[in-house]
Amino acid sequence: MKNLQKLCIVLILSILAANINAQKTIYKPLDINNVEFSFDDFGSMWTFDAVPVKKYEEKYGFKADKEWLNHVQKSALQFGGGCSGSFVSADGLIMTNHHCIRGKLKGIEKDGENLMRDGFYAEKLTDERRIENQFVDQLISIIDVTDEVLKAIAKGKTDAKKIDSKDKKINDLIKKYEKKTGLTCKVVTLYNGGKYSLYAYKRYNDIRLVMAPDLQIAATGWDWDNFTYPRYELDFAFCRAYDENGKPVKVDNYFTWSEKGAASGEPIFIIGRPGNTDRLLSMKELEYYRDIRHPRVLNMLNDRYMKHFKIYQENSNLKNLETLFGVSNGRKAYAGMLIGLNDDYIMAKKHDFENKLKAKVKADEKLNKKYGHVWDEIGSVIDKIKTDPRNNKLHKSLEVLNQKLGRLIYEVYSSQIPPDATSTLRISDGVIKDYEYNGTIAPGKVTYYGLWNRYYSFGEKEYPWGLHDRWQKVPKGLDLSTPVGFASTNDMVGGNSGSAVINKKGEVVGLIHDGNLESLAGAFIFLAENNRAVATDSWGLMEALKLVYKTDRLVNELQNSKIK
Repeated sequence: MKNLQKLCIVLILSILAANINAQKTIYKPLDINNVEFSFDDFGSMWTFDAVPVKKYEEKYGFKADKEWLNHVQKSALQFGGGCSGSFVSADGLIMTNHHCIRGKLKGIEKDGENLMRDGFYAEKLTDERRIENQFVDQLISIIDVTDEVLKAIAKGKTDAKKIDSKDKKINDLIKKYEKKTGLTCKVVTLYNGGKYSLYAYKRYNDIRLVMAPDLQIAATGWDWDNFTYPRYELDFAFCRAYDENGKPVKVDNYFTWSEKGAASGEPIFIIGRPGNTDRLLSMKELEYYRDIRHPRVLNMLNDRYMKHFKIYQENSNLKNLETLFGVSNGRKAYAGMLIGLNDDYIMAKKHDFENKLKAKVKADEKLNKKYGHVWDEIGSVIDKIKTDPRNNKLHKSLEVLNQKLGRLIYEVYSSQIPPDATSTLRISDGVIKDYEYNGTIAPGKVTYYGLWNRYYSFGEKEYPWGLHDRWQKVPKGLDLSTPVGFASTNDMVGGNSGSAVINKKGEVVGLIHDGNLESLAGAFIFLAENNRAVATDSWGLMEALKLVYKTDRLVNELQNSKIK
């Protein structure tokens, strides 16, 4: 009885603590008139040439020096075609998500194999299979080219010519630096054109598959659990980069493996390439997204989903299931974004930021002369786009205006607001933390107990919580209280799939594969009270490799950070 009383007290205190820290909760009436923006609303996806080192030190007592940042930057990778990855051994071993290489599995199958259904493991180094047309990029350096690009834009007499002049200058810069460095270069637009950076990458073209699990464990729950939490899946894969001589590459920068993962409250960092966010857009454009653009796209995706769900019902093979999941992924993403755009609290925060920025501009003669006209002009273009959405000239005008707005935000707030995501490498800090949802609390970590609970609770059916034969019985030696996944306050969006989650020592504590439903509004705003990154736990993943897949060679390499 005493133990039960203690448990009740702990639960009550947890709920109270969550409510105290939350800006928005079902237990507190919301007064829209008193809602204010916070710089935290713009998230924490910082570029590696602008990492808030002092903030980390003040917040966590951790100094991310140049050596640490350089090591972390070069340990991370970007997969061609989208997704993130990381080197996790000195011999070029790469960690990413199953769904990042899933589409390549059919192309490396041998007769009689079904790698999507059963997975793949190379028992020996010579068994690792090359994935054709797959490459990864390693960010080597960042060069600020803002002045050169802005000068080129200024030479254009019309909006169309401004864009053409910008594109020409970017192409010239890429050619110049590729010839100078011998690296693969890309000019990245930041703050919607407020800043331009040239990113120089080392490219690895020979990528081979080392291990991929069965599809069911990598995507258990399918479209129903997608973008949700608690979540019980192992969405992982391991590849290896080879050099021009057909040997595993030797790398100096890689993440090591954490045996027991991270504790709640411990500072952790996502290192990866978030795809796209629109947190710096004007209210006029966000309202256009809310009222016209996103509902139109969502309706189209609903029609496609119903079509492919019917196809799957008629023929429930893995190929049709994967197609269905691809459609449902986009459908749920737009649905989640639209929920955010229709949230009065979120839009009130966006309004407050814009109104205060306008007031700051109006109070400064120089800023007002340069930028005071931007919002009215954006509004005028958006009104025209509403009746003529495919007019390329109008969209070029909007691009130029958004660049001006981005430049304003960069000039005023660059040290406090990170740029929108641009499918380029970022670092985001956070902690593992529970959160309030559906009138209850989602735990910071989930364990293997939940995996079998979902399987049996839904009748042991193949879709959507089915398990491969190897998983249907609890493997001998597996402690079900081992964490299989976690939710953290790190900022991430699509494109971060496959990102490593590391601790201060540069050890892998998790592998990002998703966000929760609330994170979909992260396209426009980051709300720390319930926006969560969702990851596979390093401890639970290692247990699966040992006890279920029995991948001794891979386990030894991860534990020793090299081929042993």
